[in-house]
Amino acid sequence: MGFTLLELLLVIAIVGGLTGIAVSTFSQISNTKIRVATNKLAAALRHSFGYAVSHGRFVRMVLDLEGNRYWVESSDRPIFLARKKREENIDPNALTEEEKEAIEEAKEEGRPVKERPRFAKDNVISEVKLDKSLSLRSVFTANQDEVFTSGKAYIHFFPNGFAEPAMVAIGQGESIDDGGAYTLILSPLTGKVKREVGIVDPDRYFGEPEKFEEEGR
Repeated sequence: MGFTLLELLLVIAIVGGLTGIAVSTFSQISNTKIRVATNKLAAALRHSFGYAVSHGRFVRMVLDLEGNRYWVESSDRPIFLARKKREENIDPNALTEEEKEAIEEAKEEGRPVKERPRFAKDNVISEVKLDKSLSLRSVFTANQDEVFTSGKAYIHFFPNGFAEPAMVAIGQGESIDDGGAYTLILSPLTGKVKREVGIVDPDRYFGEPEKFEEEGR
């Protein structure tokens, strides 16, 4: 028993409609996931800012771009940032080779070792792992020359109510070109977080105090 042309067209229309509904539903689910993820990260950034001030601690958020996860570390002793611009995947708080040699020498000679303050993992915010359909695309702070897209990046918060100006992009898929994305922009003076659609490129004046003072008014 065959089908008429009208019946075939009707079947094609129904299948096409169902496919459209499936694609639309998948898109809505994906968009919901990325919004939830950016809301959660924005809340973590704001909480880190407030925690540093209210508890008098030096705090930093570690963003593992390859592991698609982030967590918080802190110290109750002053930790200052080096003036040198940060390089990708290098911990700014890591010991230099000279410091390591000095510590080893002191240990061998039996002298007391005075190590500088270090960050330690803080459970004030539990470690967060992004959904497998999402990825940390990029991180940029005012203490970087280039946008980081791999390795680990660090955003610092200080007890005097200041944070590193920072931009963090979360997107769907694994590469910079896959799917949609949102960029979170952290204000250093208020701890407020603004969400922009797409991956926002920092301009040459990003991080300058005057710019954020104007935005905070």
